[in-house]
Amino acid sequence: MAALLARFGLTLPGLLTDDNAKLAKGSAQALPVILHHLPHKALAAALTPENAGIPSRAFIPALRALAEAEGLLAKGLARNGCPWATPGCAMGCLNWAGHGGLSQAVAAARGRRTLALLAEPATYQRALLWAIARHYSKAQALGLPLAVRLRGTDDHPHHLARFSLSPQEAQALRIRYGLQAVAGEGLNLAQALAQPLAEGSLALYDYSKAPLQGRTGLLAQRAAGWDVTASLAADRATAAADARAAALAGFRLAAPVRLAKGQPWPVALKLTHKGQTVTLPAIAGDESDNRWLEPQGVAVILRTKVSNGADRAIADPFSLAPVAGPQALADGEAELIWA
Repeated sequence: MAALLARFGLTLPGLLTDDNAKLAKGSAQALPVILHHLPHKALAAALTPENAGIPSRAFIPALRALAEAEGLLAKGLARNGCPWATPGCAMGCLNWAGHGGLSQAVAAARGRRTLALLAEPATYQRALLWAIARHYSKAQALGLPLAVRLRGTDDHPHHLARFSLSPQEAQALRIRYGLQAVAGEGLNLAQALAQPLAEGSLALYDYSKAPLQGRTGLLAQRAAGWDVTASLAADRATAAADARAAALAGFRLAAPVRLAKGQPWPVALKLTHKGQTVTLPAIAGDESDNRWLEPQGVAVILRTKVSNGADRAIADPFSLAPVAGPQALADGEAELIWA
């Protein structure tokens, strides 16, 4: 595990981020940490020096050299960290907002994490477990639960990743960090963290644009031990069907809305597909990112934030417009309801 991190210029303390501004809003309720990889096809862009003779501003020479040295160039170029991203989602992605949009060093660090994940998936998951344990110890000292969000800037199926944890390693985690991990073969992170999850001293939560069914779907993620909030993409061809199915299956639905500052928050969201309607009570999602403390079956309204330099004509259709009355989706309608 230490050798893997060293190969990719990573450290255990730097694997998870604990200074995210959005997560900090809920820091009175939990100590939050988040994992950042390069999203969608951004790793391929970082590894590609030019396209049709035009230099790429996303290109990171040191990252390409690392990928070549590790024999990961083909995997890196084929990587799609967000398989369900829509054009508006990819264009407005917050990976390019804040430090992610201003600093190539941040993009390089996210790229090195992504390459390490591709190189040795099982070892990488063990490293995440140890990184979680370090932050868990800090949370316990503060008398708070630890809130862990692994899909910070991509939609990687961590619930499918398996690794082994020996009794000796589990004991080391307990002695060093006070984390009661479960030893065993073929574990995912939720299984290894079953005891603190059951006690409520740790939460694994994420957002996902995955469909309801399938190995990578919302139901599989929930069954594997994650608290999942489904994400509405208004520019998806199946937006109404997917959102309604997730709501009927008992998931929260994160709905980005192009609300202006000071504009009131909707109190409900109505979705219609083929004449079938479901109405969800709405909550203001920007007050905290601690979705795992909120009820299921609600619409989490999030004020749309768009990355630096995004083409708004492409990015804006990803979100709902802050207007009264029904608005058309490709396969139905959405309606925001105000008091």
